[in-house]
Amino acid sequence: GATPPDRARGGLTLVELLIAMTILVTISASATLLFRGIIRAWRTGELRTERYQQARLLLDLFSRELSSSAASSRYPLIGRRAGDGAPLKEGSTADELFFVGTLPGRTGFVERGYWVNAEGELMCHDDEPADGDYATGTSELCGSDVTEFTASYFDGTEWLDRWDGRTRTGPDGQLPRAIHLVLVIGRQKPEQFETVIYVPTS
Repeated sequence: GATPPDRARGGLTLVELLIAMTILVTISASATLLFRGIIRAWRTGELRTERYQQARLLLDLFSRELSSSAASSRYPLIGRRAGDGAPLKEGSTADELFFVGTLPGRTGFVERGYWVNAEGELMCHDDEPADGDYATGTSELCGSDVTEFTASYFDGTEWLDRWDGRTRTGPDGQLPRAIHLVLVIGRQKPEQFETVIYVPTS
């Protein structure tokens, strides 16, 4: 009779080859998805770390400078709400906060202020010596990817969303007792940071 073919000399059958290829494709796809997930998680973690570092630096800056703010009718603290007519700084899109203080290593009163432009850049206003005009002076980049910056002011009785030291009488009334700042960073999955700064010179 006929002798059956010797399978030891043959290669894989078509079915076995298809099964092997299917397993290989499945393993490759799983590995790719796993790798993408790891990369995405790493990038998300790195982004959050950058945001937290930026927020910590900014909140420390706000606290250090605002706690040194000085009461003066010539250099009033002004907290302007976004949308309240013409901004103090052209191109400002959020709340604005301007004041004078006696900062370490600086001479006399120094004008400081914070505002956000349309690109989401938080700008720090600086003018030394202070001239009483917050529209003049320079602005430097202090933070990026800022989608919200709001401030509210405690007068000893209630929280107000605006402040104008020009309309208040006496040195004790020219500065708020405390300032609450809210900073939101990021356009995708934004994260909110906030702080309350007590003004000891008020």
